[in-house]
Amino acid sequence: MPDSPIPKFFEKTHEEKLDIICNFSDLNDDELNHLKNATGGLDFEYANKMIENAIGTFSFLLELLQIFKINNFGLSFPMVIEEPSVIPAASKAAKIAKLHGGFTAKVDGNISIGKISKF
Repeated sequence: MPDSPIPKFFEKTHEEKLDIICNFSDLNDDELNHLKNATGGLDFEYANKMIENAIGTFSFLLELLQIFKINNFGLSFPMVIEEPSVIPAASKAAKIAKLHGGFTAKVDGNISIGKISKF
């Protein structure tokens, strides 16, 4: 992604946003098509394989957090959350942090194990 936020990204059409993301990411055609056509649903069968006590699923919004300066790199990444005010607050924090050199992160070793599922 560029080192500064994409001007008026929120005003762009879905297609325009995906074109921008395509230019700055390594998404393949299948992944892009999924973003274009996704309704946000997750089949219960998949959910039931991911967690032990699945009883259903529901959808959240997928947004792009723009330009966090982390370890001197400009990074943008997707975020899914049920509370819409978190994204603008995180973006504002990133903007303030960038004025003061950004964030610094380091890895002290693995302390937990996570799981990423791709369907």
